[in-house]
Amino acid sequence: MSPLSLRKKFNQLPFTSGVYFMKDAEGQILYIGKARSLRKRARSYLTNRLELPKITILMQKVCEIDYIETSTEVDALLLEAQLIQKYQPRYNKELKDDKSYPLLKITHERFPRIHLTRNKTDKKAIYYGPYTDAKLLREAITLVSTLFPIRKCQRLPKTACLYYHIGQCLAPCIKPEIKTEYDKVVGEVRGFLGGGKKSFMEYLSERMEEAAAELRFEDAQYFKEQIEALSKFKKKRFSLKKSEAAIALSATLELKKLLSMEKLPEKIICFDVSNIQGDEAAASKAGFYRELPDKLEYRRYKIKTVSGINDYAMIQEALGRMLVGIKEGRETFIPDVIMIDGGKGHWNAAYEVMMREGFENTRLISIAKKFETIYGNMSSPNALIGDQKMQGPRQKHSGVTEIPIPRDSSALYLLQKVRDEAHRFAIRYHRSLKEKALERSVLDEIPGIGERRKIILIKQFDSIEELKRTGIDQLAGLPGMNRQSAEAVWNYFHRPSSQL
Repeated sequence: MSPLSLRKKFNQLPFTSGVYFMKDAEGQILYIGKARSLRKRARSYLTNRLELPKITILMQKVCEIDYIETSTEVDALLLEAQLIQKYQPRYNKELKDDKSYPLLKITHERFPRIHLTRNKTDKKAIYYGPYTDAKLLREAITLVSTLFPIRKCQRLPKTACLYYHIGQCLAPCIKPEIKTEYDKVVGEVRGFLGGGKKSFMEYLSERMEEAAAELRFEDAQYFKEQIEALSKFKKKRFSLKKSEAAIALSATLELKKLLSMEKLPEKIICFDVSNIQGDEAAASKAGFYRELPDKLEYRRYKIKTVSGINDYAMIQEALGRMLVGIKEGRETFIPDVIMIDGGKGHWNAAYEVMMREGFENTRLISIAKKFETIYGNMSSPNALIGDQKMQGPRQKHSGVTEIPIPRDSSALYLLQKVRDEAHRFAIRYHRSLKEKALERSVLDEIPGIGERRKIILIKQFDSIEELKRTGIDQLAGLPGMNRQSAEAVWNYFHRPSSQL
C-alpha cells in the first residue's frame, strides 16, 4: 500500500491511548504495539521507515490498521502484552524471545507479592509479559498495589506497617488467618492481568456488577471503592513523574479510612486567619477537590466584628459567613471535610458555629502547626452530638481528641498541603490590606519619603509600630534608603510630644 493511502488511514485514528494492530492484505496481524496517542504513533512509522530496515519491511506489507482505545497508557501497556501472547505476531518476535524485557511477577509464597523482574528463575512463580516499557510497568505495579491490598514488603515484618493502616494491605504479617481472603485478592489480580480486559475500569465495573447481581453486597462495595479510587487516578492522568504525585493518588482514600467516613472526602476546605498585633485581621478559605486546588472556591474574609487579637472569634466569624452563604445558596461548594488551622481550642470554637448553623454532620478537624497534630472525633459525624437531636437544645461538644495519623502518610501530606495553601492565601490577603492601610498612613507626611521609598517601607514592615521600633542604622541599610532618609523616618516618629 502506498504511503499516501496509509497516511490517510492513520489520520483517522484517535489521539487517545490504546493498542494498535498492523495487518496485511489477508487480515493477518503482523505487529501489535501500544501508544500514548494512537494517531501520532502510527504516523511516526511513515517518517522513520527509511531509518530502520525492519520498519521499512513491515510497512511494505501493512494494508490495514486496527486499534483498541484504553483509558490510559498504563492500560495500553498491559493489554499489549496480553494480545501479543495471544496472537504471536511475526514482527513482535523479538519481544517474545528477548529476556531483557521486563516481566510482572507474582511470587510463589504463602502470601504472594508482585514486582518487576527480567528473568524467570523461579519456575513456581507466575509471570506476565514481557512488556515494552519498564517505567510504565512500574506505574502499573504501583496502581495494582494500591487498588488491591496485597503485601509490599519483601519479608513479613513482626508488626503491621503503614500500608495496613491506610487499607492497602491485609497485613498477613500479624493476621495469618487471612489466607483465604488474601488468596481471593491475588485471584482478582490474576483475573485482570490474564483476562484480556482493556482497562482496570472495565474489569472492576464488571466485577462489581457480578457481585451485585449475586447479592454479594460487601464485595460489590469493595469494587465500588476501587472504582472511586481509580476514577481519581484518571483525573490525574496517571501523572507519577513527581514523587509527591504517587503519594497524592491514594491520600483521599486513606483519609476516608482514618476519619472513619462513609464517603470519600473529595471536597476539603481549610480556614486560616492572619493578623499582626490585631492589625488588619483577615481570614482565608482554600478549597480542594479530589486533592487538587479549586481556585474558584477560594475566599477572603476581612474580619469585621472582632477587635484585638482573638483567633477563635475570627475563625467563628469567617466560618459562620461561609455556612450562612451555603444555606442561602450563595455558596455551592459544600465540603466533606472542614479543617481549621489550629488546635483543640480552634476546633471547639468552629464546632460551636457549625452546631449553631445546623452543620453538625459535616466532618470537622483541626491541624496544629507545632507537631502537625490532627484534632477531631474518630466517630461518625452523627455521633458528635449523640442523642442531643432527641433531647432538644444543643450543647457544646467536649469530645475532641487527637486523631492518630502516621507522620509519613499521604493523608497527612494532603492535609498539610491544604493547610499551607490556606495560610499562603491568608498571608497574601493580609498583606494587601496592610499595604492599603499603610498607603493611607503617615508615610505620606514624612519629608524626603517619596513614592518609591514608601513602597520599600510598605514591603519591609507589617505595621507602623514595627517601623517605629526600627533603628536608624537598620533603616539606612534597606535597599533604596540612605542615612538622610532613615533619619527623616526616625525623627518623624520620635518627635517631642509638643510637635505632634
